[in-house]
Amino acid sequence: MTLFRVSALFAGRIAPERRGALGRALAVVVLGGLLAGCLRAGPMLGPVDEMLPDLPDSCGLAALSDLRGQPMERLADFRLIGPLRVLWPGQEITNDIVPTRLNAEVDVTGRIQRLICG
Repeated sequence: MTLFRVSALFAGRIAPERRGALGRALAVVVLGGLLAGCLRAGPMLGPVDEMLPDLPDSCGLAALSDLRGQPMERLADFRLIGPLRVLWPGQEITNDIVPTRLNAEVDVTGRIQRLICG
């Protein structure tokens, strides 16, 4: 449908019997565009093990190696290179990767089970 036909549709220059079909076609195109915008690919959610690949130490893991089994509050004693994300049991996370972000997997009592970059 050309721009001329669309403008003619709104200007009333198209016969009434053809307006219905053109109007429906225009509505389908607009609705399709809106749905395509809503269905755009973005971050996905999933279990921690599936969303975090093994990455090299880009978040300062070497300085934190003795924290396994410690309360997560111990992380406050260290200057972190990037942001911290605390991951609770059963929590789903997004697949976005921030190499300098420290992910601290903790148990239900808040004790560190695993530290991983990403």
